[in-house]
Amino acid sequence: MNHFIESPRANNASVLPPETLLIGFPICPFVARARIVAQEKGLALNVRYIDLANKPAWFLERSPTGTVPALDTGTHFIFESSVISEVINESAGPSLHPDAPLDRAVNRAWADYAANLLRSQYMMMICRSNDDIDRYRMALTDAMRKVEKVLTRKPFFNGEAFAIVDAAYAPLFVRCAFLKERFGLDVLPGCRAMRAWGTALLDRPSVQHVHGAEHRDALEAHMRQNGSVLLRHSLQT
Repeated sequence: MNHFIESPRANNASVLPPETLLIGFPICPFVARARIVAQEKGLALNVRYIDLANKPAWFLERSPTGTVPALDTGTHFIFESSVISEVINESAGPSLHPDAPLDRAVNRAWADYAANLLRSQYMMMICRSNDDIDRYRMALTDAMRKVEKVLTRKPFFNGEAFAIVDAAYAPLFVRCAFLKERFGLDVLPGCRAMRAWGTALLDRPSVQHVHGAEHRDALEAHMRQNGSVLLRHSLQT
């Protein structure tokens, strides 16, 4: 599939070899997280998208999980999105983590927790029954409210400084905006802090760059391929 070079927002020297390849899928939020971190670090990355329904042999030979993202430096093959974000963060420039060790640990824990929200949101988007929509929506809203309780700073998770934990949640809010604008589905009831955080993230240039104009069309096409009940409803109204 597509193979392109991610345009950096700055020009920082990197310890990653120039032939380093980020392997992904166009709408994967975990790939988006890695790309956002790279944008924030000012790094140019070669990006290659693969078809997850027909994964190439060269990828399966190197990946023990068969999941994206993966980072191939030529000599090192790195998998797991959180690890890839850390590698990119450490490769150049100031860290996108807080200085204090315990604060870093809290950031990493909540960044990992984002996967729970993203999975519930994804399943809600592709499910084929109204009962499943309600089930996944309740799970997502419940998880949102847990994050809401720890959001005590603005505009980002730690305050003024954008961090990896912000990159982890940005794709979630991109999809929240898509669901609200396309289907009138609001999954942030009563979550004022989450809503404000999401607004700040959607305004971030790195987030806008990674989620280009074609992103929503790609999301909708993926939903259609999976027989999403949301699209069936929208076609009937």
